Amino acid sequence: MNDSGIILIGGESRRMGKPKYSLPFGDETLLQRSVRNLRGAVCPIVIVGAPDQDLPAIPRILSICDPIAGQGPSMGLMTGLKHVEGISEWALGTGCDMPFISTELVQYLKSCRTSEAEIVIPRIDGQYYPLCALYRTAIWRKAKLLLEKGERRLLTLVNACRVQIVEQEALIQVDADLRFLMNINTPQCYQRALELAGLQR
Repeated sequence: MNDSGIILIGGESRRMGKPKYSLPFGDETLLQRSVRNLRGAVCPIVIVGAPDQDLPAIPRILSICDPIAGQGPSMGLMTGLKHVEGISEWALGTGCDMPFISTELVQYLKSCRTSEAEIVIPRIDGQYYPLCALYRTAIWRKAKLLLEKGERRLLTLVNACRVQIVEQEALIQVDADLRFLMNINTPQCYQRALELAGLQR
């Protein structure tokens, strides 16, 4: 059974000032780069956007929408996990704003799975990275219950599940600079990511 990929693009991008998924990154958009980076590790890949969002069309990629607006990434992840449950036991959950996420990282996270774990998640200096983590698809039900209680933080879901933590010491074996955990939230972060990738705006 293949592992799926879920890419969330429904954020409001307030600090960025424009939809992050459509930002140019070389000769492709940030979303297209994310898809390309993940194709070797997960299949199918599902893009989850906000209700009524104009979803981008990418060949062989399914785009779906959250059922309710304004619920944050927990709703997007829940929607994606529910959609692929019948296809995959596990799915990578990520955002569209992590340009250095890699097949190597995903494969390493897969190697860290245990029979008990429901989530495999990186942790650096005590900080979890829930949008760069593997999830058992069945936990969409836990996410749904939490959302119904008004709990919208992804870390609340993490705390409600059996977690396999992947610490910094292990992650630096995949990427010594931990660049794959960099996300783009501001124009300054965007410029820095372009520079790291050797690209010009």
